[in-house]
Amino acid sequence: MKFVSTFVMGFKYLWKDPFSVGILTVFPIVLIFILGTALDGNLAAGEIEIPPSPVAVVADMDGLLGTFLQTEGIAELFELTFTDLQTAEELILNGNIIAAFVETPDGDGVSVLRRQVGGLQLNIAMSVIEAYNQIGTAAAIAISEGRIPAFDADVIVSTQPLRDRVPRAIEYYAITMLVMILLYTGMNGMELFQKGLTEEMGDRMSLAPITKPTLIGGLLAASTTTSFLQGLITFAFTGIVYGVYWGERIPLVLVTLFVMVLFSQSLCILLLVVTNNYNVTVGITQMIIFVSTFVSGGFMEVSFSEALNRIVQFAPNAMAHTVIFGAIYGGDESRMMFSLAILFGLCVVIYALMFLFGRRRLA
Repeated sequence: MKFVSTFVMGFKYLWKDPFSVGILTVFPIVLIFILGTALDGNLAAGEIEIPPSPVAVVADMDGLLGTFLQTEGIAELFELTFTDLQTAEELILNGNIIAAFVETPDGDGVSVLRRQVGGLQLNIAMSVIEAYNQIGTAAAIAISEGRIPAFDADVIVSTQPLRDRVPRAIEYYAITMLVMILLYTGMNGMELFQKGLTEEMGDRMSLAPITKPTLIGGLLAASTTTSFLQGLITFAFTGIVYGVYWGERIPLVLVTLFVMVLFSQSLCILLLVVTNNYNVTVGITQMIIFVSTFVSGGFMEVSFSEALNRIVQFAPNAMAHTVIFGAIYGGDESRMMFSLAILFGLCVVIYALMFLFGRRRLA
């Protein structure tokens, strides 16, 4: 009963300020509408006019790779230059091409020489070659028999392995902005933790016949529930009013959103325990959220070097995007589960660190 009483007290406290509730509930809904509506014509698949990407091909024009790149639906994406490796390297250094496709001597896959920076065109090129490497033997047999495999250019161009549709701009921003907002909700727990344990409210609570674990558990449960409810409001509103497609695996999407709430709560409270300064914690939290959202493509698609991309994929937002986009549009199941497991594991580790560093303060 004491746990429930603490939970109810914390829950009421977090919902008593209409301005704070509105910022984390109404603001993301409005932001998603503005971004999604304004950019829908530019981001919707099939509506973008993308100029052909200049690439070099180090392979036989009539071989497997050459034939693939010249098939209908693929050829329109590129300006192809068949050449040798040395010339291809020079073209890349001079900025005349964005990439070179190099067929391995044994015909086992294709490597890509690329510029260190690039945008949508380079992403398209990488997606096409990834698709080519995946079709492997089946395509080789088809081409050798004179049959040209059918390829859906829209699907290949997409950065996600889609099923039968691609995300509209409003759906892209509904996902990325919701993930970002859930990270900000960790400040609910940080504020409640600060007031419930250190300020005037905390002084009164310390005189009550309640143990510190019960107090902390009740406050954390209240902030976590509040944050998840705010996310659910945005989730439901975008689906019902904006027509955002959340896919057929909604339970997996909701689990991912809940794990993001747990992560944000644990991270913010850990930072508060370590710094023991509310304002400093707010500044660090905002910086972490902005950087994680930016590198994960939450505001716009970004491109990094291959080495940096390996690091960026473990940003909290990026892992959540992997699971949610994959659940909706058909991603790599093992990669999705791995990302979700990493996120949940981080929550466990951060909560453990929170109690470890705060054991004296919570005693």
